[in-house]
Amino acid sequence: MNAHSDRETMQRRGNAGLIAAFMIFLWLPTADTFLHLDRAPAPNENRAPATMPVSKLSTKGARDFLAGLEAYFSDHFGFRKQLVRWDHHWKWQIFRDARATQAMVGEDGWLFFSGGVMIDDVMGNMPFSSAELEDWRQLLTQRRDWLAQRGIRYLFVIPPDKHTIYPEHLPRWLATAARPSRRLDQFVDYMKTRSDVPILNLRDALLAGKETNQVYLRTDTHWNERGGFIAAREIVGKIASLGMPVAPLDISAFEPHAVDLPAGDLARMLGRETSLGDKGETLLEARPPLTPIQPRAEEDPGKKWIPGTEPQVTENPDKPAKVVVFRDSFAIALMKFLGCSFNRVVYVWQQNWDKRIIEREKPDIVIDEMLERFVITRSPSELRVKDEQPDAQVFGGR
Repeated sequence: MNAHSDRETMQRRGNAGLIAAFMIFLWLPTADTFLHLDRAPAPNENRAPATMPVSKLSTKGARDFLAGLEAYFSDHFGFRKQLVRWDHHWKWQIFRDARATQAMVGEDGWLFFSGGVMIDDVMGNMPFSSAELEDWRQLLTQRRDWLAQRGIRYLFVIPPDKHTIYPEHLPRWLATAARPSRRLDQFVDYMKTRSDVPILNLRDALLAGKETNQVYLRTDTHWNERGGFIAAREIVGKIASLGMPVAPLDISAFEPHAVDLPAGDLARMLGRETSLGDKGETLLEARPPLTPIQPRAEEDPGKKWIPGTEPQVTENPDKPAKVVVFRDSFAIALMKFLGCSFNRVVYVWQQNWDKRIIEREKPDIVIDEMLERFVITRSPSELRVKDEQPDAQVFGGR
C-alpha cells in the first residue's frame, strides 16, 4: 500500500513538474516581448525584419494592418533571435550550410563579416548605455595615466569595419535599413567631450582614400595595403602632433605592383576559396633608398602565447622612437609601413595589456589598435581586470 502510494505521489509530482515546465515555456515568448530577455544579436537573414504597421481607416487599410501585424509578430516573437541563431549553428555544424556562416554576400561580389552585433549596429538597434561609455573612458584614462607616470605617451587607434567604409556594397536590404547613430559615433563623441585621451578614428581618412583607390579587400575582412598605408600615415601624423620627432611617409616612397591574391577569410567562411579571390590588388614595395621592413617573431619565454600570436618586431636603426602596439589582425598590413618611421616596434596580438612587455621595452609611446567591432563588443571591465594578469591574453581576433 505504501509503495503504491509513493508511486502515485511521485507520478503526481512528475506531472506537476511537466505542467509547470510547459507553462513556463509557453509564457517565455510573451515574457521576452515585454521584458526583452533575449540578448542574442540579430541574425543575418539577408533582409530587414518587418516593422510595426500603421493602421488606416479603410477596409483595405484594416486588411493591410492585420497582414502587417502578423508579419511583425512573426519577425519579433519572443526569443526568435536566439532560435534563429541556433538554427544557423546546427545547419552549419550538421550540413555545412554556408548561408548560416558569419559571412554576408553584398552587392557587386563584395563580402562582409556579419558576426557579433554588426547587423544590429548598422540598423541602430543597440546603442551604448551611458554606463558602458563611462567604463571605456575609465579604462583608457587608467591606461594613459599609468603610462604617463613612466614618461610614456599613449594613443588609441580605431580601424573602421569594412562596411563602415563601403556601405554601398552591403546587401540592399541592410543598406536600406541602416540608421544612425552607430556605436562608434557614440564612443568617439563621448571620449571627445569627456576625456583628453588621444583617440584616432581612421574612418574619415579611409573614406577620403577610397575616392581614388580601393582600400579594403573584396573577399576579406581586412583593408588592403593601400588602406594599411593610409592608416600608418595617419598614425604617424598623429604621433608627430603629440610632440614626437617622427614624420609620415609619402606614397611616392613605394612602388605599386598589381597582383592576384587568393580568396580572403570571408570567402573561406563561405567555402568559396577555390572560386573567389581578389584580382588586380596592389602591393606596395619600398623604393630605394627606403629600406624594406620585414617583421619577425621574437622569443618571449616569460609567457605561453596562443600559437601564431607571438610578438612581432620590426627594427629600423636609422629612425627614432620605440613603440609597443597592442593590436588585432588589422595591424598585419601596418607593420611594413609603421616600421619605416620608428626605431623599434613590438606588436602584441592581444587587447588587454601585458605590462611586463611595456616595462621591459620602455617605449616612447604605446598604441592600442582596436578594430571598430571590438570597440563595440569588448567589455572594458574585463580588459581592466586582465591588464593586471600578465599571463592573460584577450585575443584580438579577426
